Amino acid sequence: MNLDCTGRQGALFACSTLVGGALGIVISMVVNLALIEISISPFFSMYFGVLFILVGCLILWRVLSHESPDPLQMKRLHLSIFAGTIILSGALCFLLDRKIFVGLAPWMKVPLYMTLGLAVAFALTFSIVDVLNYVIGFFQNSVAKPVVESSQQVFLVLIVSIAMGVVFGFTFGLLDVEDEEVYHMRVALMREEHYCYPMGILLGAISGFGNEYYRQKDDYAGYQAETSCVSV
Repeated sequence: MNLDCTGRQGALFACSTLVGGALGIVISMVVNLALIEISISPFFSMYFGVLFILVGCLILWRVLSHESPDPLQMKRLHLSIFAGTIILSGALCFLLDRKIFVGLAPWMKVPLYMTLGLAVAFALTFSIVDVLNYVIGFFQNSVAKPVVESSQQVFLVLIVSIAMGVVFGFTFGLLDVEDEEVYHMRVALMREEHYCYPMGILLGAISGFGNEYYRQKDDYAGYQAETSCVSV
């Protein structure tokens, strides 16, 4: 029975790691495409700008309106700073015009694209998590445990999504993808993806493995608690 349980746990770790790596590739591709569209399309710039400002204000409102004990004040401060970064990303979308920023040195553009990449990766990652939670719950006969539920899992996904956005935005700005002509942009994007895909796979795999670790850890803690109650 222990061997069966160990084999099942190993299979879950492998599956979570593979799915995380695959989602890392998807997030890398979508973030890079979004950064291009924000740079060259006024419509998408306005769309993402409004979206990020709304999301940032929603996060900030939930953080400030949530009553919490003193030990959580530092977490509230971090979340407030993060919400402010999302709102700043929305404001940058209205200012980031290709005609204005073309030809600027990478050190001036890279921080802007890192901030935008962070916002896009965050919104996309947590949207995927919500969809996965819904789909898994839909196909379960009984009440299913969400894929990401505990505070440790949420914090892990948050850190990985920030790392992805920063890395992809840094690479995008450093390689001057947005400065290329339209007919050369596809080649420039493929060159950038050559660097971004491995990082997406690595960070996604780490997130998948860590998420499954915390998931099994919570299940084991719950099992231990139930065993203690039965013993008493």
